[in-house]
Amino acid sequence: MHRRVLRPLRGALAAAGVLGLCLAACGPRPELRPIRFEQWKQELASLRGRVVVVDVWATWCVPCLERFPHVVDLDRRYRNRGVTVVSLSVDNRDDPQAVEEARRFLRRQNAAFPNYLMDENILEAFEKLDLLTIPAVWIYDRSGRLRHDLNGDDPNRQFTDDDVERAVAALAAE
Repeated sequence: MHRRVLRPLRGALAAAGVLGLCLAACGPRPELRPIRFEQWKQELASLRGRVVVVDVWATWCVPCLERFPHVVDLDRRYRNRGVTVVSLSVDNRDDPQAVEEARRFLRRQNAAFPNYLMDENILEAFEKLDLLTIPAVWIYDRSGRLRHDLNGDDPNRQFTDDDVERAVAALAAE
């Protein structure tokens, strides 16, 4: 009897588009968790055993925003292959509007992976993270060793989504 009731109900909801809306709206909502540098190092260490892709970005960085859909797609395609994608926003933690815009951006992108906000003064955050520019993508192997530091430090050699893809594919296959 239970199946006889659920099957027509599911069909009616699907036909009305309600089921799809609920699945999209009721799924996990991307969050932006503040994290201090020491906590960040511990978080990375806790991910040993997996390939880890860290996307460093901010809402004021247009190339970061343009690249982000690729990061979301990368997560979707590799999460079941031992790869963890993490985003690290370096938006100004002292600017509530910037932090809220970062949250809204993550939700619009359906970034269903861990998303962190550096909870440090922005200049100190760049120094502690050893960043000159963003976007930056760091890719760690399963032992926790940084294998790829893809960044825009050299204006004559900018990394591409294909560079990220090749690096992740190679480490996932190891």
